[in-house]
Amino acid sequence: MHMPACSVFKDVERGLAQDEFFFVLQPKVNLQNNRLCGFECLIRWQHPRGDVLEPMHFVSVMEDSHLAGRFTDRLLVRASQTLAQWRAAGHNTLGLSINLSAVELGQKDLPGKIEAMLTSLRVCPANFEIELTDVVHPGQLDWLVDAIQAVRSTGARVALDGCGAGFNSFTLLQQLPVDIVKFDRSLMEHVLVNDESRRMIESLVRLAQNHGKRVVLTGLETVEQYRWAQTLPDIDGQGFFIGEPSLEANVETFSLRV
Repeated sequence: MHMPACSVFKDVERGLAQDEFFFVLQPKVNLQNNRLCGFECLIRWQHPRGDVLEPMHFVSVMEDSHLAGRFTDRLLVRASQTLAQWRAAGHNTLGLSINLSAVELGQKDLPGKIEAMLTSLRVCPANFEIELTDVVHPGQLDWLVDAIQAVRSTGARVALDGCGAGFNSFTLLQQLPVDIVKFDRSLMEHVLVNDESRRMIESLVRLAQNHGKRVVLTGLETVEQYRWAQTLPDIDGQGFFIGEPSLEANVETFSLRV
């Protein structure tokens, strides 16, 4: 589906008004004990043409417009309500993450919105996580550090997504005060056949953990990749082998095929 940016913008604006956007949840597990530790909340678009569109088709246009705040508000509401439902059902340790760009994370009113939403629903802030999705130019680091610290002051956690791919990942890993580092799924593509790939991931894990970060390894698509990832110390995992994004969290019935 290829349209000019202005057409996509108008279509997204109409889709928001018609409530065509919905959320799916992808599980994360602790690789040491095979236990569910949380989910990532991902947005999808049920387009009237019949296609279900992923963010790559609309998020870049949305982020550069006034629509970004509306998407962020919907994500905050959905995440807070979901965490409140889990708490009421006795699942007090499960985390839930949403994806925001650096620009969205830097909005001055975001920490206040997070705090108000979590407080009103009596949700533990440590169970709520924001994943920083876009690569940041080094010139942006000063204000981004301040924005991350402001969000973390609410008790929520911040993750750096896509580490190991793109521009200056090592610099970002060491300089941004995030709680969690998610490795890019591309790192897993050759891990079972390439010693250098394995050594690079092992080095990245050590580097992140030496800086006090929790590590999430994504792109676990096969049982062999999953079992290799289990040899790494004290990390979490995510990928289609663990579970694909779905409308239901399946908190009660979740199980791994290992």
